[in-house]
Amino acid sequence: MTTNKNFAALQIVGVLAALLGSQSLVASEPLAGNALILLPSEGAIAGLGDGLRRGFGLAQEQSQLCGAPSTQWSIGWIKPGSDPAKQLSKRKLPPLLLAPPATPLVETGLLAASEQRQIILPLQRGASLQQLASRRGSDQLWPVSPARSLEIDSLVKAMVQANLRSFFLISDGSAEQQLLADRFLESMRLNGGVLLGTDLKARLIDPNKPKDLQLLVSDAEWFQPAALVVMSPQNSKLTLAVQAQTWPQDMRLAWNFPPKSLSKQVQIGVAEASKGPGWKSFELDFKKRFGYKPGTVEAAGYDAGQLVALSVLPAKVSARNGMGGFNPALTPKSVCANVKIRKKGDAARPLGAISNMDMKAATPPTAQLDVIQLEVDGVQLQKAFNLGAN
Repeated sequence: MTTNKNFAALQIVGVLAALLGSQSLVASEPLAGNALILLPSEGAIAGLGDGLRRGFGLAQEQSQLCGAPSTQWSIGWIKPGSDPAKQLSKRKLPPLLLAPPATPLVETGLLAASEQRQIILPLQRGASLQQLASRRGSDQLWPVSPARSLEIDSLVKAMVQANLRSFFLISDGSAEQQLLADRFLESMRLNGGVLLGTDLKARLIDPNKPKDLQLLVSDAEWFQPAALVVMSPQNSKLTLAVQAQTWPQDMRLAWNFPPKSLSKQVQIGVAEASKGPGWKSFELDFKKRFGYKPGTVEAAGYDAGQLVALSVLPAKVSARNGMGGFNPALTPKSVCANVKIRKKGDAARPLGAISNMDMKAATPPTAQLDVIQLEVDGVQLQKAFNLGAN
């Protein structure tokens, strides 16, 4: 669907936007345009900007090839975790802003409320989304990526289908893992699951304390749970310590990430990369353009770009209602079909690459997630779950 010639023009626009954004956001006052992309200026997440921009730019190109007007967008860099309002106080804002990864949601919501602007959250997935609806300005914050809680719901669905309803649940004690553990426990109980033993919630395990692990192994031998569910990041100290233990032969290990290393136990886990109905076509177009397979960052940039492209066509869109051209209740359509719909003045819903594009303000979208079972002999079984398909 794309051409090198057309995309070259967009790349030039992107370079000009980057030059604008490299100046102080406070000092510079360019034309508002259609969208402002805020990217982290430093730190471990700064590298995400390249993939996000590529996905975003691809969406703009495709929309223009289908007859939409050119998108006027610029880029600004902001220190990770800082209040965006302080750096945007003297800048004329466009109808849509793309917040940087890990943006502070309280301050971002206050910015949306005070400036009356819609703000897209391309890569916000963590536990903070669970409190998003209660924040001031949340009715103008739009998550693009599915929340991590959806991974937990998919894992629960897979375990229930496999009749793994009796379980132990442990956590490394970090705030996000504890929230995911609480979500898992609530969902499992609603589906007839039983937390064995004397624990009322996830047991906190310190991998630096051998007695914690010894007691856990002893309890597993006594209660014989169908699965030990571990809430901790891949390759964390707790994850590695659990893998090093000797467990009851029939007990499975369940993770909130995809299992990759072999174990004496059958393992089950959920892939972190979510997909929407538009993933396959996006993946093909992106690889043709850039020469590599996209991931979640590129897909989030693409879907955010699709939302911005809808706003370029002026029908039902104003400075205070940049998302006026989007309606999650509609049937998803292709880029070209949506351009025709928007030209008629109607709202539209894109085919999402990273999600089902059924998000609402303060409510993240659903998506397809793959649950992976890794056998002791290395054989991998995979099953897709789409809890929000409609």
